[in-house]
Amino acid sequence: MSDIFKERHAKLGSMVLRLFPKVMQMILKYYVTPNGLQKRFSKNDFRLVFTENEVVLMEKLPKIDDFTIEISYKILRFEFNMLDEPKCKWGNVPHDTEVEIADDVQRLINATHSIIKINTEEVTAQYSEKLLEEIKCMVTRIDSYLEQDDLRNLYTSLCRSETDSSSILQDLTFVKAIEESLPDTESDKRERYSRLSIPIIDIFPKILRDVIRKCEPVAKFLHQRCVPVLTTFYPEQQRIIEELQYSNTYDSLDVSSIYHILRRLKLIPQPTKDWGTLPDKVDINLGDDVERIRCYRNNLAHRSDTKIKKNEFNEYFNEFRSIGHRMDLYFSQPTNYEQEIVDCRTCGMDTAMQAKYENAMMEIENIKLRFEKRPIKFYWGDDFDTWLTNLRSLLKEEKIEGRQQVRVQIIFQNEEEVERNIVVLNSLTEEINEGLSGIEFIVATKGSLVLNVFILVEMLETDEKLLTTLAVFLEKILARITTVTSETIDIVVLPVEGLLVILN
Repeated sequence: MSDIFKERHAKLGSMVLRLFPKVMQMILKYYVTPNGLQKRFSKNDFRLVFTENEVVLMEKLPKIDDFTIEISYKILRFEFNMLDEPKCKWGNVPHDTEVEIADDVQRLINATHSIIKINTEEVTAQYSEKLLEEIKCMVTRIDSYLEQDDLRNLYTSLCRSETDSSSILQDLTFVKAIEESLPDTESDKRERYSRLSIPIIDIFPKILRDVIRKCEPVAKFLHQRCVPVLTTFYPEQQRIIEELQYSNTYDSLDVSSIYHILRRLKLIPQPTKDWGTLPDKVDINLGDDVERIRCYRNNLAHRSDTKIKKNEFNEYFNEFRSIGHRMDLYFSQPTNYEQEIVDCRTCGMDTAMQAKYENAMMEIENIKLRFEKRPIKFYWGDDFDTWLTNLRSLLKEEKIEGRQQVRVQIIFQNEEEVERNIVVLNSLTEEINEGLSGIEFIVATKGSLVLNVFILVEMLETDEKLLTTLAVFLEKILARITTVTSETIDIVVLPVEGLLVILN
């Protein structure tokens, strides 16, 4: 190998070993005083979990001259949340026009990874010159931000100085890739739930009010259109609809009420896969997005916990943003729903705000533990209670006879081997249904383990009958699938939209 390749790689390596740690130390000192860090560390007031090597560095506080790139980055981003999200989002490559401090921190991390991973024989003159120019621009901007010129001077000094190529390349082998994310904490998961709650509580209701306002601008006229079908709504929804004739505004309508009005009055085209079913990604008409809003709202409101993993969080937000984008295109007046949703992802959130949205979500459905037969815990909310009450009243008043069925959904919370268990259950439906009394099921395949269960109406006459039937059924299911290795299994029971009573 030519010495020139070693020299180029070593020159870049000196930036990683000597310049980049100094950059991160200075940014850290700009936001947080070393004495303040020392005080918090002495009180064990950090939520971060430090490695053994990092503990040694923290014990040297207020001296931070030996702080690595990673420990400075971890403290700034994960402990104090001082760095705003880069426009490209963490872990990506910033555009040349993106020049905020967080964008340059991301460039520094990307450069570090590139320099420590590249093979020496691949360090061409073009690669080296381009990267050095990027580093020069980066430290110049950061100096300007910090109102100094120390980093540019250090960069110039390193470029001009002689390098011991072998020594630097050897030291470079000990530099590890920077972890750009931390293991999930319970607090992280709950914060994600609260962030997802903001569009559900604040933005989606506004979107649907705009939809129904476009269909019928005058609220009292909408009330008149609802009168012929008013008895098909729940009593609380009937009350809200009756008030429209006096208030002449849609501000009192929630997601559930608007959804039922749009559907009952056929004010918009029905979703591609019909009402009550989550649309596929390719289904993007107005009805599809109204159905998505209902499904996502219910999925989050029906959870038995408030913990959202990172991948699930990203999937939800990508879907939410797409809905906002299409709705911005749908309305003739200017709206900004997509940006409002994007802002929810990174907006400041203190504990009071987190609790506010978490509680608001929980109040939508009021999900509670209703019954336990180890290892199964059964949860359901107000919707299911209302549904049961209405069904039992109907059975009593109409004196329905014969073997009729109703459909409910049973959702396994925190199920990890979804795809495998869906395949297993789909292959065993006939076998499982054969020995059951008063119940049969099919399996849904939308992202989580969902059982669509058809139950004979006589099994719903009392809570005791219902719970005993479900327990026997689920014991048979659990004997055939691999579930989460935990002491308990959380099951959420839901009524299925639009399927109250079905003839067998």
